[in-house]
Amino acid sequence: MLLLRILFIYFLLSNLLYANDLLVNENKSKSTIKALAINLKKSLKLILEESGPIAAVEYCNIAALDITNEVSNQKNVLIKRTSLKLRNKSNMPDNWEINVLSNFEKRKQNGENIMDLSYQEVFKENNEAFFRYMKAIPTGQVCLTCHGSNIDSKLAYKLSELYPDDNAYNYKIGDIRGAFSVKIPLKN
Repeated sequence: MLLLRILFIYFLLSNLLYANDLLVNENKSKSTIKALAINLKKSLKLILEESGPIAAVEYCNIAALDITNEVSNQKNVLIKRTSLKLRNKSNMPDNWEINVLSNFEKRKQNGENIMDLSYQEVFKENNEAFFRYMKAIPTGQVCLTCHGSNIDSKLAYKLSELYPDDNAYNYKIGDIRGAFSVKIPLKN
């Protein structure tokens, strides 16, 4: 009977510790996404205001991945932006991300608010465990400059020059533009 009680207490404590770890990783994911979103938005807004959309696209092509890597290194996690309709092949979704993005689309169609679309899971990959978290990115008015259906011809030319396989256009306000994806390695 004593052994049963000890096992029960062990089981209870390990579940509480596991739940706490999940919460810590969820909060770390959210703060990383916030940091990346603020950095990207601030940089892009500055370039747009100073030099216009063509310069912003050129800047994005060069700097967005560097800013993303910088935030990843600062926060000690893997973060990226991805989408079902890619502009930059460097942001290609993996199978897990494709499934989550597809699920986000279904949830949105079922009336869920795009601002609430997130998903987390402990995921095993090549015998390693990771905490994975994704948060949808809504399409806003400023996004339509480069991702809408009525893109300026000079800008469209620059986009096709920088991104020959671009599929990230014809969005409308409120569409899911993509998602932030965070991956945190777990220790045992």
